[in-house]
Amino acid sequence: MYAAQGKAFRVWDGERKVKVGVVARSLHELKSKGRQHLNLPEEEDLSIVLEEDGTVVADNEFFQFIPDQTVVQLLTEGQEWRPEVPDDVTQTDGTDEADTAGPIVDLSTDNEVRQLCRKLRQDIAAIVSFTPFQLELLSDADVEELTSQLELDKGSVEQLQEACQQRVLDRRRTQEAVELLQLLREAPEAGGNGQDATDAPMSVVASEGTTSNNSTQLVEQVRAETRRRQHQHKRQKTAREAAAQNL
Repeated sequence: MYAAQGKAFRVWDGERKVKVGVVARSLHELKSKGRQHLNLPEEEDLSIVLEEDGTVVADNEFFQFIPDQTVVQLLTEGQEWRPEVPDDVTQTDGTDEADTAGPIVDLSTDNEVRQLCRKLRQDIAAIVSFTPFQLELLSDADVEELTSQLELDKGSVEQLQEACQQRVLDRRRTQEAVELLQLLREAPEAGGNGQDATDAPMSVVASEGTTSNNSTQLVEQVRAETRRRQHQHKRQKTAREAAAQNL
């Protein structure tokens, strides 16, 4: 399965030392081009994960729901996804007498927001690579503080915060769409009326409309419909077995 048009990805290597831009229409093409541009050996087994949270891109169906300009990591065998530690994080050597358990990392919200603002001052387009958590930090930050940090007027900062909120919402809808697709794939055949369970829940989707603002409610409705179809399938199977025994 291929996307009608290629999607742009920003691809990190497993250690986040090299990042390349790649346009791909399928998961296989993304791996192939990533391998080529990152100079990875042909014999290496590769996996693609979302850079923001380590979710594995396992197949082309999930690939189709990944938004354009998503940041991913290309991991070789033996590498594991780890969260990115901000460049300006304050670390101690962990030798304080009161606490010798290990390094202490300061991940305060203020430090994180300042780092994000520095990235945006250097390149406003960097916002497309921010994780949902980082976008929420910006959208919830004090307007006056952002105005000072970003050296922008208040109106521009408010527009930026609205864009952050919209991008977080888009990510959530994408996740819900993937969950919905998985539900439709896992539903058993309904039987008896020539219609399978994948078609049946889709009728619920159509009745609600795909532009509904409450996509979470739609997913819950599909769950309920899927459970109903499963129960119906079980009853029909029991009835067929009973009829076969009476013959």
